[in-house]
Amino acid sequence: MTERPATFRARWNGLQLGGSGATTHGFTTDLTSILDSVEVPIVVVRRDLTVAAFNQAAEDALGLCLPDIGQRPRDISAFAGSAGLEESCTEVITRGVESRIDVRADAAWFVVRISPSTSASDHVAAVVLTFTDVTAFRAAVDQAIYERECTKAILNTVADPLVVVDADQRAQSGNRSFYTMFGVSPDQWRRTSLYELGNRAFDCAPLRTQLQAAVAALSLEQLRDLRGGGHGFRPVEVDHVVTAKGERTFIVDSRPLSFPGHTERRALVRFHDITARKQAQAAKDMRSEEELRRSEAFLAEGQRLSSTGSFSWKVATDAITWSEQLYRIYEIDIGVPVTLDALRARVHPDDLGLLENVFQQAGHGANDLEWQYRLLMPDRSIKFLHAVAHATRGQDGQLEYLAAVQDVTGRRVSEEALAKARSKLANVARVTSLGVLTASIAHEINQPLSGIITNASTCLRMLDTNPPNLTGARETARRTIRDGIRGSDVITRLRAVFSREEYTLEPLDLNDVTREVIALTLSDLHRNRVALQSDLAEDLPTITGDRVQLQQVILNLLRNASDAMADVHDRRRQLVVTTERDEDDQVRLRVRDTGVGVDPENLNNLLEAFYTTKSDGMGLGLSISRSIIERHHGRLWADSNDGPGTTFSFSIPSRPTASLTQPR
Repeated sequence: MTERPATFRARWNGLQLGGSGATTHGFTTDLTSILDSVEVPIVVVRRDLTVAAFNQAAEDALGLCLPDIGQRPRDISAFAGSAGLEESCTEVITRGVESRIDVRADAAWFVVRISPSTSASDHVAAVVLTFTDVTAFRAAVDQAIYERECTKAILNTVADPLVVVDADQRAQSGNRSFYTMFGVSPDQWRRTSLYELGNRAFDCAPLRTQLQAAVAALSLEQLRDLRGGGHGFRPVEVDHVVTAKGERTFIVDSRPLSFPGHTERRALVRFHDITARKQAQAAKDMRSEEELRRSEAFLAEGQRLSSTGSFSWKVATDAITWSEQLYRIYEIDIGVPVTLDALRARVHPDDLGLLENVFQQAGHGANDLEWQYRLLMPDRSIKFLHAVAHATRGQDGQLEYLAAVQDVTGRRVSEEALAKARSKLANVARVTSLGVLTASIAHEINQPLSGIITNASTCLRMLDTNPPNLTGARETARRTIRDGIRGSDVITRLRAVFSREEYTLEPLDLNDVTREVIALTLSDLHRNRVALQSDLAEDLPTITGDRVQLQQVILNLLRNASDAMADVHDRRRQLVVTTERDEDDQVRLRVRDTGVGVDPENLNNLLEAFYTTKSDGMGLGLSISRSIIERHHGRLWADSNDGPGTTFSFSIPSRPTASLTQPR
């Protein structure tokens, strides 16, 4: 509460607020008229602390009414929350000195000036309360405080120390990281020169010059202009700064905080701690030489263990540099100068042409080279080498090849021995499985062989015509080759069925596998007047299996369905292929025909080896197919249709399978 001497207006000196009668009534009437002409709320309080009068503005702003006259302020609802108002009025009446107090009336805030009103005898007869509305001002102040606290909270989350300096580069305020890093408190450091930080490590000419420019700039744009002229602030690296966390190295950067229209100049200074980076770089530099030596030792040992040497060759000068291991491979004393003639002397005579070809490719600037050759050693022994080279350009622009040469003699000897063993094993396998393979070939190869014979006969007839039909003969020959390849593929697949080797597993889309088989058999089906309808589900999950083996199963089912309808002449020969999701995360394929059908009692026998309903059949196709499906952890079965024909189905799991079982 502030105080200052004041006197009431002279024309109110004769006011007798404590009396009664006509004098008081006349004064009250005149005073009300005067007060109503003032826009500021004014309230007159008598010496006995009762309200004597108030103007129209007080009625509007404070909600006073005529019944409030004669009441004490504490009994009036508008002043219910104004603690201390009556005490302040009493103090002014007693001392005769003006006073001020903050008062809240409902949601509004006022600064109330309490002025004494004296009588003719200089006694304070009343006090005049003038209310100034400061609600908006207080809201603005509260908002400014809130924004300031938010800004402080944001800055305190920044890891880098930040400090605001004035035109003299004295600290004004900083964030939490600043005070923590330098071990000072806000009160202790305020108005202290920035250059006293860190054992005066920042007291250097470059930093002083740069900070003065940053403080003088009104904006970042002006600072950029100064930088462009070679002046302005640029980040400065300062090391050996003593802090609460030990000696540190900082990159000091700044930006202006001055604004047009304000005379005060300030700047925000940021200290980016690069100590860890500098220490890491120093440690790296210290380790680099040792690591280089270790790397060279590792490389040499790795080359020795892998029997791999390396060399560089500058084509223009024929300068050749060998590693120690390459000297050992060639059995030449380490350090002896190497020339192209020395290389030729060690190369096997039969491989000299290959080496010369490599030299020619290098002379034409080939980017990558790879070759295998032999060495003929002085003791007449032979070494097998595998070399790979890559072209580079040195700083002088000259072509240089960097190459690795591996001694693969041991591997080649092992491969030759393995090849001989495999050849013997293959011969044994052919002898022991000859019976099964012969039956399979006889069953599966019949159709492509028939196609070969038919196409060959057609080709001969076309060549015998006059003039020969070369175009037709050429196309017929292509079909003959196609059928021959198909027969070869059948043999390969049948051999795989009886092999004990693991299948080739891969993620498969059963729809894609089915479409490929349909494409292969479509012409044969059309030739047999079979109408093919496919209904492949679009939401099938991926399966894991062997593509060739599954195609073999589908191909066999399609051929059987076509054969089953060969004797059907009284209805449409309809073949329907469908795929769908099955129970237990399985995928199902169905092949439905409208053929002659199978006796229900013989449905299970269809899948047994050597059981057939065909006069020329061997009874192996469905048996082999069942073995393939079971190896994929699935099931193959047959059902009689409600109408004519039979439906063959198989289902296999859609989840990945780690390994497939052996065939039956």
